[in-house]
Amino acid sequence: MKRELKCFPIQLFGIIMGISGLTIAFAKAYHFLNAPYFIYESLLLIDTILFFLIFTFYIYKWLKYPEVVKKEFEHPIKSSFTATISVSFLLISISYYDYAPTISIGFWYIGAALQLYIALYIIELWITKEFKEAHINPAWFIPIVGNVLVPVVGVDAAPIFVSIFFFAIGIFLWLVLFTMVMYRIIFHHPLAKKLLPTLFILIAPPAVGFISYFRISFGSIDMFSMLLYSISLFTFILLVFAIKMFDFKEFFISWWAYTFPLAAITIATILLYSAYHTNLLYCSSYTLLSITSIVILYVTGRTIKAVNEQKICIEEKE
Repeated sequence: MKRELKCFPIQLFGIIMGISGLTIAFAKAYHFLNAPYFIYESLLLIDTILFFLIFTFYIYKWLKYPEVVKKEFEHPIKSSFTATISVSFLLISISYYDYAPTISIGFWYIGAALQLYIALYIIELWITKEFKEAHINPAWFIPIVGNVLVPVVGVDAAPIFVSIFFFAIGIFLWLVLFTMVMYRIIFHHPLAKKLLPTLFILIAPPAVGFISYFRISFGSIDMFSMLLYSISLFTFILLVFAIKMFDFKEFFISWWAYTFPLAAITIATILLYSAYHTNLLYCSSYTLLSITSIVILYVTGRTIKAVNEQKICIEEKE
């Protein structure tokens, strides 16, 4: 099957989310775990190149095939991945925060504005369009996670009430959607094989919530932040416990859903270590950093293999 630009999947922005997450994790590891600085710099360079490459291709697709993009934005499942664009801007902003604050703030303003628009667009879509229980999946959390990411840089880029506004929206909608997603998973037929990796997205909202709250509260750890971290950690342990239900033979772009949530719980653990400095948290931070790095390397390798075998940018079956 021939590769075509109009089949360039919006899900490829998940690559930026994964690589950005790992970049941020190594930035924190440099500050708190004495990890080598060159790893962070190298990942930042790779992250930046991939971001502009994927973003350019998608904008070109939008200009050349606007009807295809419109259909993608209204699709019951793919529409949630539109938020990966705004989330990518926000994650690039966080990645650059220590290295080049001016660049970081620039990306943040674009990302925050896009995130608000996409969140409003997706919620309006959920309200006005007809959806079925089968359409609900963990990818629906992506537009929500983006809101919770805004305060990470936002506390320094805008008045504090802006960060609180986005944080409140994200946490509130996460709780609502979590109930819906769990109901769908438990009481309806199993997720399609290519959507199974999105279960890892369940780790991300509370983990990112912890990171965001850590920034809003200027580094304090309290019962609420520990509640968020504990939920994320339990979800990670649960998915590792149930690892046998995931199929690692046939590759899908959705495999990138494994990556950012793992990076999020890794970053949250490193931040928790920065507050408590216990041996358990130190070992846990390095263990999670290693797991995340290995998973991203493996998924990257499978992605490159899929590109070489011309399995990317081809027409998908509905």
